[in-house]
Amino acid sequence: MTASPTTVLEVELAERFSLPASEGTSKVTDLGSAIRRHIHPGATIHVAYSDARPNAVLLELARAFAGTDPRFTLVTAGLVNVQHSLIELGLVERVVSSFAGENYPVARPNPALVRAIRDGRVTIEHWSLWSLVARLVAGALGVTHFPVKSMGGSTMGAEAGARGEYIEVQLDESAGPTGLVKALRPDIVLLHGAAADPHGNVVLSAPYGEGHWGSLAAKDGVIACVERIVSTEELREMNTLTRIPGHVVRAVCEVPFGAHPYGFNSPGVPGVSSYVEDEAFVARTLTASRTPEDFRAWIDEWVLGVDSHQEYLEKLGSGRTAELVRAARPEGWKTRVTESWGARDPATPTETQVIVTARCLERAVRERGFDVVLSGVGLANLASWTGAEHLRNAGIDVELMAEIGLYGYLPRPGEPFIFAGQNVPTNKLLTDVMGVLGTLVSGPGSKSIGVIGAGQIDKTGAINSTYGADGGFIVGSGGANDVLSAADEVIITVAHQPGRLVDQVDYITCPGRRVRTIVTDLAVFERLSEGHFVLTAVLPTAGDTVEEAVDAIRGITDWVFEVAEDLVAEPAPTAAELATLRVFDPGLLFLRDRRKVLTSDHR
Repeated sequence: MTASPTTVLEVELAERFSLPASEGTSKVTDLGSAIRRHIHPGATIHVAYSDARPNAVLLELARAFAGTDPRFTLVTAGLVNVQHSLIELGLVERVVSSFAGENYPVARPNPALVRAIRDGRVTIEHWSLWSLVARLVAGALGVTHFPVKSMGGSTMGAEAGARGEYIEVQLDESAGPTGLVKALRPDIVLLHGAAADPHGNVVLSAPYGEGHWGSLAAKDGVIACVERIVSTEELREMNTLTRIPGHVVRAVCEVPFGAHPYGFNSPGVPGVSSYVEDEAFVARTLTASRTPEDFRAWIDEWVLGVDSHQEYLEKLGSGRTAELVRAARPEGWKTRVTESWGARDPATPTETQVIVTARCLERAVRERGFDVVLSGVGLANLASWTGAEHLRNAGIDVELMAEIGLYGYLPRPGEPFIFAGQNVPTNKLLTDVMGVLGTLVSGPGSKSIGVIGAGQIDKTGAINSTYGADGGFIVGSGGANDVLSAADEVIITVAHQPGRLVDQVDYITCPGRRVRTIVTDLAVFERLSEGHFVLTAVLPTAGDTVEEAVDAIRGITDWVFEVAEDLVAEPAPTAAELATLRVFDPGLLFLRDRRKVLTSDHR
């Protein structure tokens, strides 16, 4: 029986226009081959990140070039933990970053990097998080510059201006000057994603952080490491999650647990599991970095002592990686909250400081109607979580945000790390740095308030988290400069110790013009007008009487301040306030007595 023309035509059309299961030239290779083929000495390497950090490919880079002098430039939003092995091995000549040090679980300097900068073995260029990403945006768009509200009035801005990478122009007589950052086009981008097809179309996991901008700005393309390689057919089924187009990718490498020792959040790719940070591994690496001898021994064991990422995973052991996966289950946070969190009574000075900061946030939201809260790490983060929880319980709408792209999340108990993976599923919106810092903080569509920690603050509200009193590097800005430059209002929380509240900071990481409130473990200062800060409240830890408290505060504050006529004594934290706070940090990662710690809560 002869088929009708219609049926024949349908068959021909179906065959001709069927979607191929696999499409495009395969770029699948192993990590070592990708490094040798696409990275050359002197390269400017962008260490990209979304939710995941490309640690496996960076360790492979260290193996490939150890013992040579490649003089790399690393461009990175955050140089952290195991990545400092590249610094220790002398492979990096220059770091261009917004944050460099340790950020999990507590933000602090990395000793190996501090030594390298001090000894002149590496130079570092300082940027805020959004301004650095904006440079990549300009590179991806093919324009020379991109406008930002960040950097102006900071030492970073002056340094970048001297290099010709930041300028201010007067475009509108009715407004202030507009800051422009110069386009940045790295040679090659290293990233870690959730999945890719063999041709290199990459699925990233949210929040997207820098997103795809660096990949589209790169001169020589991308080395894409992923948890799993999928077919093009599978990729089409999740094409709303694809962020990197295949034509900019030069190599695709399947690297399970490629973000280790940091965590990874699967966006729902079949066969790909989420996993949490390996806290013990991170801690061991940091401990080793404290001396050159110990760090070299660690590198010999975990970097140079294994031939590949596969051997690295075998050394970790399947039991360990399985536990990291189990801990990432949606309800895994419940196992990390113990009964001990409610037994600490009375409040410590640190807890009192956090509660008072939360109260200041609550009053600001109630009185001035902020839509969104952007907090920094550490005590500032815990204060934001606590204050937002109380506001929600009172029926007041306010949304929490985090700089890498979190919006409208409800923090789960048991893990105080600001970017904890357990909070990702609770978000109402997952975006990127441009979405949060460049738009929701800076743009006119939101009324924003920032809550930021500081290593040092002066009488103008300017903060320094870049260099300590001894000239040693701390960690840099991260997103702090972006918040202090653009939020409608800022609350700063800082330890009240000698050398912390200074007359003038030596390095302006962030200008202070938008700071309205300063909360320490002894006092609350408020800028009641456009002028100076006034002491408006004393905390219970400052002294037995108000008079004693004021004298104690004057004794360790380098600037001269006025005392408000209606000065109040903040009441001790209530049981309800402490219960809310303590459930977020039962392990006392931040809520330990911090009065003798100079740099732990830096931002």
